[in-house]
Formats: sequence, C-alpha cells, structure tokens
Amino acid sequence: MISSNGLLVLPILAALYLSLRSQHARLSLLLAAGAVALGAEVWLAEPQARLKAGLDLLLVIALLLLCWGGCRLLPRDSAHAHRWLGALIVLLVLPLLGYKLWLAGAAAWLLPNPQALAGLAPALGLSVMTFQAISYSVDSYRKQVPTSSWLHFGVYMSFFPHLAAGPILKASDFVGQLMQRREVSQDDVRAGLWRIFKGLFKKLVLADLIARAAVTPVFADPQAFSSLEILIATLAFTVQIYLDFSAYTDVVIGSARLLGLQLPENFDRPYQARSISEYWRRWHMSLSAWVGQYVYRPLGGNRVVRWKVYRNVMISIVLLALWHGLTPNFLLYGLLHGTAVCLNRWLREQPSWRAWAERHDRAAPALGWTLTFAFVVMARILFKTPTFEDAQIYWHSLMYSELSAWPRFGLAFWACLGAGLVGCFMPASWTARAQHGFERLSPLLQGLLLAAVLMLGAWLSDGQALAFIYRQY
Repeated sequence: MISSNGLLVLPILAALYLSLRSQHARLSLLLAAGAVALGAEVWLAEPQARLKAGLDLLLVIALLLLCWGGCRLLPRDSAHAHRWLGALIVLLVLPLLGYKLWLAGAAAWLLPNPQALAGLAPALGLSVMTFQAISYSVDSYRKQVPTSSWLHFGVYMSFFPHLAAGPILKASDFVGQLMQRREVSQDDVRAGLWRIFKGLFKKLVLADLIARAAVTPVFADPQAFSSLEILIATLAFTVQIYLDFSAYTDVVIGSARLLGLQLPENFDRPYQARSISEYWRRWHMSLSAWVGQYVYRPLGGNRVVRWKVYRNVMISIVLLALWHGLTPNFLLYGLLHGTAVCLNRWLREQPSWRAWAERHDRAAPALGWTLTFAFVVMARILFKTPTFEDAQIYWHSLMYSELSAWPRFGLAFWACLGAGLVGCFMPASWTARAQHGFERLSPLLQGLLLAAVLMLGAWLSDGQALAFIYRQY
C-alpha cells in the first residue's frame, strides 16, 4: 500500500531491485515487499486494533492458500471441471462477503465499542486479492496463465503498491510480465516519477484541501448550510473522489514503472463522458473490465435476447456498486446507475433518437454530457452518505434549506476546486505537454518538485494526512 513511509522506501527498493541480475531474485524481493506491506498493517496498528489486524492477515493468507491449492487441484479435463471451478470461485468470494457482512453488522454486537469498529478499515488487500484470485483461477482453468510457479503467483497476488485499491490486474497479462527480465530505461524512470508527482499533487494539494474545506463539514451537518453551499459541496465531492482515486492510481502505476512493470490505466477522463454507459467505460476501468470479463460475458453479454442483456447490465452495475459496501445506499446507487445504463442502451437503439442525434450533431453531445454529469453528481450523495436516512437529510437540506448564506468557503478551496475542474476537463494534449515538460527537467529539479509537493501537502494539512478514499473499500 502506498503511504508517505512507502514513498521514502520506494527509491531504495527500486535501486535494490534493479541491482539484482536474476529475475528469480527480483521476484523474491517483490514477494518479500508484499509480505512486509501486509505485515506492517499488524505492526503499525493501534494496540486496540492489533488483534483485528492479525486476524485480517490470517484471512488474507487463507485466501492465498485457498486460491493456490484450489487451482492445483482443478480437474481441467473432467466433464465436471466447470462445476469445480464454480465451487472454487464461491469459496474465494465467501471470505470477502462474510467479512463485509461481519464488519457492517454482527461485529457491532460482539465488540464493546461499535463506534471504534465503524472507523476501522477493511483488511488490506482482501478486496483486490479476491478479484485477482478469481481472475487467476479462471485464467488457469482456461490455460491462459503462462506458468504455475508459486513465486509468480505470490508476486501477482501481493504486489504491494496496489493492494489497497488496485488497479485490478489480469492474471494472464501480469504474470507474463513477471516471467521475463526487463531492463528499466530512463524513459521508464521519467514516466514513473511524473505519475508519482502528478498523483501526489492531486491528492495532497487538491483533493485533501477540497475535503477539509467543504466536503467533510457540509456532509457532516448539511442542515447548517445553505442550498447553494450544499450544491457546491456535492460538486466538490465529485471532483475530490476523482482526484483522490486517480491520484492513488497514478502513484501505483508510477511506482510499478520504476520497477519496469506496466499496469493498466484505471481512468480515462470519466467526467467528459457523454453518456452513462461511456462513463462506466472510463471510471475504475480495471474493475469494470474485470466485471465485464468474469460476470457480464459469462452471463451471455450482448449475445442473448434483449431483456437478458438488460438483466446482465443490471447485475454487473449493481455488483460494481456493492463492491464498495453491502449497504442500502450502495444498492440503490447501483440500481440507479444500472437503470440509467439500460435506458441509455434502449434510447440508442431507437431510430427516432438516432435520427435526431444526426440532425443535431452539436446539441446531442452537449445534452448527453449535461445529463450524464448532473446524474453522476447527484448520485454521489448516496455514495458519500453512510445511511439512507443521512442521504434523505442531505437531499432535503439541498432542496429546502432556509439559509441564504453566500458560500462560506475560503479562497484556497476555490483555487483547488477550480484546478481540480480544469484537471477533470482539460484535453489530453495538455497533460501530455505537462508530462513532457516535467520529463525534460534534470533529476535534481524533479526531486525538488516531488519534495515541494510533499512539504506543501504537509503544510496544508497541518500534519494530518487523509487516507485515500478507496482504502475503506
């Protein structure tokens, strides 16, 4: 998991990794780093949470052993092999499903301090590893994984930068990279440092300040703010969650690039989408691709009758939402997005709509973007609020607040929100030019810029760094 301490260790790890001539030694180092990252969750946990952290680690180890042993025992040539695979997948999902249910419900009755329990993060790596274990099992069953080496499996499952929130790696793709020793070029180092710099800036300077200045206080007590302030905070959270999550992905991809490994992109300017279907193709792309390959297509995908296509879409979108938590809010969030995607598919199939869109080739995309972005922003209320009652209070305050105060947010908030919006909507060519400018700088200047971002982030936060949002899922 990427943290401030992890960033300090990363250059040392990268230098040691590159100094090793044997690919086996390199993979052993990565496996050891993953084990240390998982073990650090127990070592660094607060005393009252150390028991839970230890149990979390045992649960993750059990998942790894179950996946490895199950794949070795799969009877690939048997007529009932697919049933054995299905049983293995069910067993792999049960720990995550049971853990989320336990954490959300039953444990509150077993522990003396439910409030403390509610603030605990889930087991590090459990969500990502569960999805990757299923990918490894299915790809192994299909004979698409090029090796059955336990070392390659271990590195694939425990690759430390992305344990908290992905990107989710496809077994057949990532294991193939691990099998060949690759020299790290200067281009890899420059591109990796750029991604880390960009991610740190988005997280520490923009996302965290937006959260502290507006999102956290407004969502904590919406009745104390005017409708305009609540609307701005809702937009701000939409910007914050993209900056925060894409920042994590940037740091992860940059860290892997320093080791000569290519990870899949997770975002493609999602808020520029002109339909809700396009939005889901651009947001959390690795998870969407995973659901598409291992859920949507096995259900029949687009190759079935129309009502089953809509059924498959609803199942896939609801699953994407419930991955964040087994709560009524996330269920409703998934149902709303699934319904919107189905309506969008139905509308695009109508000859009258296609004819209108062709006649209004400028108005149609603008209308599509406006409706999509407005829907995404408003649906974020369900994503952010912990309970349905909280969502109702927030929505009621947004619509019927009797306060008429002018937005009481500081200049720094407006500057960060404006910069965040520019980052969400600027053309890809602008980002390419910024990257080119950074990569042309000397290593000394690049290091100074990275240090400046870290110091600026620490100054803005008063030393209280916020965890990545997706760490809680």
